[in-house]
Amino acid sequence: MSVRWMPASLKRSEAMAVVMILIRISFVILSFIFSPAVFAIPGGVLSSFSTPGDWPTGLAWDGRYLWCADAREGMIYALDREDGSVQEVFPSPASSPQGLAWGRGRLYIADGTTGTIYIFDVKTKRTERWYKLLGPSPRGLAWDNGGLWLVDDRRDVIYKLNPEDGTLIDYFKAPAGDAWGICFDGKYLWVSDRITDEIYMISTDGVVILSFKAPGPFATGLAWDGNFLWVNDFQDDVVYRMKRNDDEKYAVTDWRETIIEFTHRVQNLGPGRLEDVKVYIATPPDRLENQELLEIDFTPQPDSFTIDRWGQRVAICSFPEVNPGEQISAGYRAKARIGNLRYYLFPDKVGTLQDIPEEIVNKYLVNGSKYRIDNPSIKGVARKIIGSEKNPYWIARRIHKYVIENVRYEAAGGWDAAPVILKRGTGSCSESVFLFIALCRAAGLPARFEAGSLIRGDLTSIDYDNHRWAEVYLPKYGWVPFDPSIGGGHSPAGVARAVGRTDVIGGPHPGLFVTTHGGGDSEYLGWNYNSYATYTFREKCNVRAERWFLWDVPKR
Repeated sequence: MSVRWMPASLKRSEAMAVVMILIRISFVILSFIFSPAVFAIPGGVLSSFSTPGDWPTGLAWDGRYLWCADAREGMIYALDREDGSVQEVFPSPASSPQGLAWGRGRLYIADGTTGTIYIFDVKTKRTERWYKLLGPSPRGLAWDNGGLWLVDDRRDVIYKLNPEDGTLIDYFKAPAGDAWGICFDGKYLWVSDRITDEIYMISTDGVVILSFKAPGPFATGLAWDGNFLWVNDFQDDVVYRMKRNDDEKYAVTDWRETIIEFTHRVQNLGPGRLEDVKVYIATPPDRLENQELLEIDFTPQPDSFTIDRWGQRVAICSFPEVNPGEQISAGYRAKARIGNLRYYLFPDKVGTLQDIPEEIVNKYLVNGSKYRIDNPSIKGVARKIIGSEKNPYWIARRIHKYVIENVRYEAAGGWDAAPVILKRGTGSCSESVFLFIALCRAAGLPARFEAGSLIRGDLTSIDYDNHRWAEVYLPKYGWVPFDPSIGGGHSPAGVARAVGRTDVIGGPHPGLFVTTHGGGDSEYLGWNYNSYATYTFREKCNVRAERWFLWDVPKR
């Protein structure tokens, strides 16, 4: 920072003091510009304050105060949401108050020890009614006009109860293994989980739509004040105010730099000779939301580069002949920055099918030999899955749910067409993707595939398997990843993690590298991804082809 404008009479110490003041001012300005409140994504913390007790559990909003339960003291506090100051305090009728909900001018209190709901009048400080619950471990409570939502963390179930007597209206499986807090924002439920440390937005029939990290290690109580989510954290003894939604469509975290080497090798085991060998290599994109290609060196240098009908750049390496007992290799060494991508998909923000650009429709609703979208079974199943649904998000989610529940993962070799996968009920990652894309296109929803490599275990590792997944075009969001090959048996949260996120594509992993985008058959890669080799031969030839990625990720 220049200080040449200072008067010459200033001493060195005075000059340094001025410099330090300017640095501090600059730091304050930068801190404001880059603060979470300015760039807050869904789940961003806007403010916080300490809880009055050290065992905070339930949280509720009555339109004026935040009501906070403390399980150790057995007390209920009314808090000013601006600064957390205690406006009122009284003993809870429950010996171990857990969930709180506000409805019809009364405070509903769940007792985690006795499994009882108390209906409490905060004005008269009297318990008006109480009733025993079905579940053994009541935690969070949330009011919904005409219903009371309850979380049972031992059964991993969310119940909807008649608030008058606790009789059951509905129930479904909780998002993950240890649900705790719950609130209702007028349309969706929000549920915190102690083990995953995530807060989930779910539909009122139990479908997990999105999630974000909880602000602390043990989120016990949730409340909705009409604008923001409020979260009690049992371990931090803090109440957090969080953003529910934002204009940001996605976030990328955990950026890391990596070296990736790709090799495609062709061996001629004889006795004949291979001729006119060509290796077509999918060139990784220069930039994606969560990937930046810093440099790439091919070995050998490609004879040419071209672009296929789907916009995929392809390097072509030619070898005139490969004699018996010889082998050739082609590939690259790439340096890249990769991160974990997470979309925040709000169904109400997704546009209509009519909002999809014409060029996307014309390109990604066409048929293909692996799709067979004109097949009666594909068309019939698509109609059955979709029903009367018009929202592109829910169309994609219904198809995704159908494929993961009806296609068991099995890599049996070969890539059969979608109608065969539908009939057989098993398939590899590519075959599940073919079926998913076929059903999406039959339903009028543009879809394509994306492919590449992921880190298999250790940061320095070899990936022989590679992976292909799908992308769906959601208007007002763009291309969003869906992995339909995760198979059945997952929790609701596990299913949702395969939608709009890259950190679990192909299974949980610390890194993913995208090489290929395609909508169908490529004039260079065929239905392959990463690479493809062609050749002719004289006499009989036994050919072995292999390809792999070598990952080298420096430790942080």
